[in-house]
Amino acid sequence: MQTRVVLVVLVLLFEAAALADDRPPLAVVLQRVADYVVRYQQVISGVVAEEHYVQNSDKSERPFVTHRELKSDLLLLKTEGESNGYVQFRDVYEVDGEPVHDRNDRLLKLFLDPSQQKSAAKQAAEIMNESARYNIGSVLRNVNTPMLVMIFFDPTYQPHFKHSISTEHKGTPRGLPRSDAFKLAADAWEIDFEEVSTPTIIQGDQMDAKSHGRIWVDPETSRVLLTELVNEAKTVRTTIRVSYQSQALEGMLLPVEMRETYQPKNRFYTFEGEATYGNFRRFAVNTVEVIGEPKK
Repeated sequence: MQTRVVLVVLVLLFEAAALADDRPPLAVVLQRVADYVVRYQQVISGVVAEEHYVQNSDKSERPFVTHRELKSDLLLLKTEGESNGYVQFRDVYEVDGEPVHDRNDRLLKLFLDPSQQKSAAKQAAEIMNESARYNIGSVLRNVNTPMLVMIFFDPTYQPHFKHSISTEHKGTPRGLPRSDAFKLAADAWEIDFEEVSTPTIIQGDQMDAKSHGRIWVDPETSRVLLTELVNEAKTVRTTIRVSYQSQALEGMLLPVEMRETYQPKNRFYTFEGEATYGNFRRFAVNTVEVIGEPKK
């Protein structure tokens, strides 16, 4: 009986070693993910998603709001100039069923007005901060956009982190929501990341706030399937998990669900959010030029 148990254990260890041997070196995996992220940003730039975002708090604070529902346009925009990168932002157009009256087609202006194009990153940041004022609770936040972790694997930011890789999961990975959106095939690769450079990418109260977490990728296509971000600021611990299980857009998977938790330190309550995404469409501005007789 003891010999049989030992044989079974040996077989399981052999199978696990075989799986590890089939996996490329970590540097190769990271390069594949970086290539996917770079192309992802190019393909998704200008794609708008409709976001339905529900926030809850288990303790009321001023202004005594414990539940909020937001509807927003979520956009990834390529910026030109000094930054020459991508900015992702949320433009809230409905709060608890009531339209936002001061919105004034900000997305349209961002694309159409040449003067705004020169400062797209600045205006996008202003829109993010403006939309963040609708969040409930005392935790100020504007980084809770679903594709944030993807940016960490861009070649520009990868060196800020150390990484490791494993395949030890089955179904829903440990610690993730028990939801169909967060289930995985058994062969997905888990890449753990931990920020090691300062200043940190995310800043909390103008101080360093280190990030760590996990992503799961498809071993054949390097598509990002799930992401988990944990950010440790001085006053709050933030956890954001995102699932990419949509129909592919030019080979890219779009976010379908985001879960987030904010735990203020030295306090005994939490804020939670759940967002779902749909109605993906590419934002385009068409102009018509009419040539006529000059006015006399």
